[in-house]
Amino acid sequence: MANLSWNVILRLMIALSSVACGFLTNVIDDVVKEDTGDSHLFEEKERERGVKERALEKLQEVFGLPDLGEKRHHQIPPQFMTELYNNIADESGVTRRKNPYNAKVVRSFIERDNSLCHYFYFNISGLDAEESVLEAQLRLYRMRTPPNELHPTFFTSPSLIIRVYQVLDEQQLGSPDLHRLLSSHSVGAHSHGWEVFNIKEAVLDWMEGRRPNKGLLVTCSTLFEQSVDVRFARRNEHHNSKQPILVLFDDELKTHTPPASPITDPRTESAIVRERRSLSAVSAGGNSSTFNGLAAARNSSRRANTSGECSRLELFVDFEQIGWSSWIISPKGYSAFYCKGHCNFPLGQSQRPTNHATVQSIVHELNLAPDVGKPCCVPTSLLNVPLLFYDDNDNVVLRMYEDMVADSCGCL
Repeated sequence: MANLSWNVILRLMIALSSVACGFLTNVIDDVVKEDTGDSHLFEEKERERGVKERALEKLQEVFGLPDLGEKRHHQIPPQFMTELYNNIADESGVTRRKNPYNAKVVRSFIERDNSLCHYFYFNISGLDAEESVLEAQLRLYRMRTPPNELHPTFFTSPSLIIRVYQVLDEQQLGSPDLHRLLSSHSVGAHSHGWEVFNIKEAVLDWMEGRRPNKGLLVTCSTLFEQSVDVRFARRNEHHNSKQPILVLFDDELKTHTPPASPITDPRTESAIVRERRSLSAVSAGGNSSTFNGLAAARNSSRRANTSGECSRLELFVDFEQIGWSSWIISPKGYSAFYCKGHCNFPLGQSQRPTNHATVQSIVHELNLAPDVGKPCCVPTSLLNVPLLFYDDNDNVVLRMYEDMVADSCGCL
């Protein structure tokens, strides 16, 4: 009887152990599945973040810009630079006129030392080595002299002579003849407003290391060489739109275009394609404002392409959504447009086909060469876009970017 009882108890214990083991196994399996799911979700998010970072790096490379971060506070841009941008760009942000001297880059530098009345210092270090200076200007705003402060010689000399010197010894600012004369202007004794001086020789000296940058000295005298005092607007003392600026008109020895090779990625092409699909899904879901800014196609343009033929569609690049609005002054965005549609045989004149595209479409239609596909819908003419922005030293730069807007589309 005792043996029977122990056998029953033993069987019960084995049964309970099996049940408990099965329950624990199911629990462990559920935990493992949950952890695996979380791990896959984490990996997916990390992969998407990596794609976004590489895409922004590529976009930054296209614009030829340094990593400017998220700077938020800037001085008011010089009036000359904003007027220059408005003069060369139309309302859509497309270039309509060339820069002075046909410059591809215009850089402005604010003064860094206003402690002395007629001494001006601009820090131009860190210039792009791929740029050559076409012209350099010192732009000073001459203030109106109140009648009670007019020097007696103002009434006997109708004109004044303003001279600009390259400082060779900052300890000898009281002796202009010890410095290098760069430019001299004859101006009305009672005039006021902007005065512009050519100082290219000094800038080339500084850039090529022939002489150190010790600043500029400005003097004023009558026609009889009597020294007189005139006032110029200075930084932090007058309105920022009238602050002294040094302006460089530069040419680029190379254009900022991305390399032909794709972003280096050790994974397979199929993995990259999956990332692009995932990225498109994120953008469509509104989870990434950055890429909404790069792909904002309007429904009206899509409806205009009901035939499906090659045509130009709207694509608006919004710098605020990309995250660049804190340092881009103008434009806030621009219509880049893109080309989409089929190039079926026969190609019509509205599709702007080249002779090569026409022949290719015929070869494809007749299946004369199995590997030859249809012509592609691509931009046939492109427009330039100017960009006005702050660099990493808070100086304002106007740069011309070539081939940024699809002006027309066709089959090629």
